[in-house]
Amino acid sequence: MSLTIDLTQEPDHWVLRLAGDLDYGECASFRMSIDRILKKSPPAAIVDLSSLEYLDSSGLGLLLSLSKEYGAQGGRLVLVTNETVDNILSLTRLNGIFSTASSMEEAIATVSEEPV
Repeated sequence: MSLTIDLTQEPDHWVLRLAGDLDYGECASFRMSIDRILKKSPPAAIVDLSSLEYLDSSGLGLLLSLSKEYGAQGGRLVLVTNETVDNILSLTRLNGIFSTASSMEEAIATVSEEPV
């Protein structure tokens, strides 16, 4: 299944929704969305992966890149995951690297919290 990407800009956070398969063939369009976030640097960003059916190492690498670059800019990033994504993050031991949420509501609450 091909990847669909939707980027929504809210006043206090941006939401990047991905659905389908995030694999090597879809990474160029995903990278363009990441670059928009990094260029505008909103205070917080939520990447909704709850409709993702497949995630390969190239997609995971881009998520890591976004996390590192966005965090260096002071942005707060939260991933909304599903069972497939949770299993991949656990298997690769990256579940401690990302801030994750099980729903959009939980992610919004997380990015709305004051930084510690």
